[in-house]
Amino acid sequence: MHMPTRLSQLPRFLQQTAQRTVIVRRKVASRPTFRLCYFSCQSYFRYLYCSLHSLTLVARDIRFEVIVFSDTEQPLSTAQIDVLGELIPGIRVIPWPKSMGWGASQIGWIWKAYALAAEGAADDDVIARVDSDVYFFNDRIFRAVERSSAGLIGDGHFVGFKYCQGGCYFFRARAIREIVAFLVQRSLPDELDAAGINVEDIAADHFAKANGQRIWMTWFMMFPDELRNAGGLNRWQRWKFSCLHFVMKNKAAMIESYQQEMLDRDGRLSFLKALEIE
Repeated sequence: MHMPTRLSQLPRFLQQTAQRTVIVRRKVASRPTFRLCYFSCQSYFRYLYCSLHSLTLVARDIRFEVIVFSDTEQPLSTAQIDVLGELIPGIRVIPWPKSMGWGASQIGWIWKAYALAAEGAADDDVIARVDSDVYFFNDRIFRAVERSSAGLIGDGHFVGFKYCQGGCYFFRARAIREIVAFLVQRSLPDELDAAGINVEDIAADHFAKANGQRIWMTWFMMFPDELRNAGGLNRWQRWKFSCLHFVMKNKAAMIESYQQEMLDRDGRLSFLKALEIE
């Protein structure tokens, strides 16, 4: 008889809940800076803006910087870049080859981007990947990452904890530098081919393990079917998770959910106006 996923994962969930509770209560000796890396393009501007807008609401006590790697095949417009700068002062938008995460070439460009993001960062600073179709509804994962000593922190619950799933994951800057040094000595296509890997998140997990990085896989990223089953972001879901990842073709649901769950009437008007920038 097949055991439902939620029941089969219950022991791990309880263990991770206890671990997260302990970690979040730790004192932070020196607060790291989060450098959040987005790989986006003009057609994804609405979702990118939504994701960044959520940071302005929930991450006010988190030290973070944002780097957007703008797809050179479909770059963000000047007007879009300007409105992002108004939302996140100091944001960097860098023209970049397509890096959606499939195949050795795109994975290679992703790691060049991570290397760039790690330049000048302290060892304990954090380089994070955040997809444009992710919005945050609390800062708990940031506070947990601040206090964790792991080299890679991600969410594995939706893939049976086989790897840190894409959408959002966090590397210490020191781990990024060690992995980049590891990759310089190898042929990336050969490394990925030997491991049977052709997608970015599994590659990131593989590189971390190959370099002996400690990995912490926990719960923090909610998915559309979980949102649908819960009937919205109820109190339990807001405690269990920190963000929503809209891995679906109709990403309009992201905008609808964000308005409903995160914004009041006045906030919706200015938010929707910004989304129309082309």
